[in-house]
Amino acid sequence: MIDLNNLKAVKLVESNIYHKRYVKPYNSFNYNSISILVNLNKINTNLKINPFFSINKFNIFSWHEKDHGNGKVPLIDWVRKQINDYGGDASGDILLHCFPKILGHVFNPLSVYFCFDKTKKLSALIYEVRNVVGGIHSYVAIIDNIGETHSTKKLFEVSPFLSSEGNYELKSNISDNKINISVNYSNKNRNILSAIQVGKIKLLTTSSLFIGIIKGKAFPAKPMINILFEALKLLIKGAIFKKIDVINKHKTSLAKKN
Repeated sequence: MIDLNNLKAVKLVESNIYHKRYVKPYNSFNYNSISILVNLNKINTNLKINPFFSINKFNIFSWHEKDHGNGKVPLIDWVRKQINDYGGDASGDILLHCFPKILGHVFNPLSVYFCFDKTKKLSALIYEVRNVVGGIHSYVAIIDNIGETHSTKKLFEVSPFLSSEGNYELKSNISDNKINISVNYSNKNRNILSAIQVGKIKLLTTSSLFIGIIKGKAFPAKPMINILFEALKLLIKGAIFKKIDVINKHKTSLAKKN
C-alpha cells in the first residue's frame, strides 16, 4: 500500500532495469537508473520542487506535461478520460512513473500511470509505450485486486528486431518505498522477451539528484543511448532489422485481467 496523504508532488526513484531476450540471437542487460514519480494532482507550473528540478520549465532536471498523454489537454484530464472510457474510476490521485528530462533530453520507452479512486484504492493502470521513431500507444488495465496481471495483444511496434505480433503480460505494484514493473512478451506460446524495473522511492533532493549523476545512474538521453547500444550488439550477433512504421496518433486499448 502507499500513503497518498503524505506523498510529495515529485519523488525520486532509484532503480535497476533488466531485459532478457529468449530467442536467437540471445541477449540480456541490466543497468541502474533514476526515474521520478509525479503526483499529477499536485503539480502546477509555479510549483517549486528543487533549485535543480522544474515543472514545465527548462532546468538541469525537469518534467514536462506535454511529453505525455496527447500533449494537448491537461494530462490528468486525459488520463481520467482513458480510464472512464474503459469503465474504470480514476477520480483520486494519479501517479506517473517516468524518466525526467536531463538538460532538456528524455526518452521514455515505458511510462506507467498508477490511478486511484476517491477511496484511495488503486483502480487502474496505464502503460504508455513509445518507440524510437516517435510512435506512442497506451494499454489501459482496470484493477480489481492488487497484484493482478493483465494481458493484451501487441498492437504497437516497439523494436525493429521483434515481430509486430504476439502478446504482453503486464504487472505493476507500488508501495510507500518501492515500485515494481514487469512486461513479458510472448508469441505463439513462446517467451520472447522480459523487461523488469525494480526501484526504491526516495525524497527528491539536490544531493539525491547529483549522486544519481555521479554514480552513472543518470545522464542526458541515457535510455536512448542504452537502446542504441543494445541494438548494435544485436546487429553484430546477426539479428534481422525491420523498419518500424511511423504512427503519430496516440491510441489506447484495453489490457484484460488474466
